[in-house]
Amino acid sequence: MFIFDYIRKKRIAKETAAFERSGMLRSFTYSFGTMADGMTVFVIKQEDDCLSMIYQKTSMRDGKEIGSVLELPLDMAQKIKSLIRQSEIFLWNGYNKNNSVIQNGHSFTLEAVFDNYILRASAVSMMPPDYTEKHSLIKRFLEGLVKRYYTEISEV
Repeated sequence: MFIFDYIRKKRIAKETAAFERSGMLRSFTYSFGTMADGMTVFVIKQEDDCLSMIYQKTSMRDGKEIGSVLELPLDMAQKIKSLIRQSEIFLWNGYNKNNSVIQNGHSFTLEAVFDNYILRASAVSMMPPDYTEKHSLIKRFLEGLVKRYYTEISEV
């Protein structure tokens, strides 16, 4: 047990140090869902002095898609970075697991690109530790942005 704890603590210290040097958030993508229920996608990008978010939700039941492009205040990039740091989502970096036996499991993809760091994680039916709690935090935050800043959500 001591060896596994030591290795785990070293990995956490290394990832924490790398994230602390990450710099500004330049883009953030988070998608999740199931083949039965559909997928939800959030893409946030910084271009020049503007921060924009693309929101898209696809229903697998009826094939309908809704979505919108939103303009966000620039300080939202720092708030997303703080959410990643405080909830230690950056510790998911490199997580990539797939349970091919389960045909309709939950899946997610996360990519956050910073000046000096890229966070990538994905899974199908094999989630990282504390996924449910951290997924709820991310989802609530992003859906809150949609509710607060959308001008019009239109069917595609």
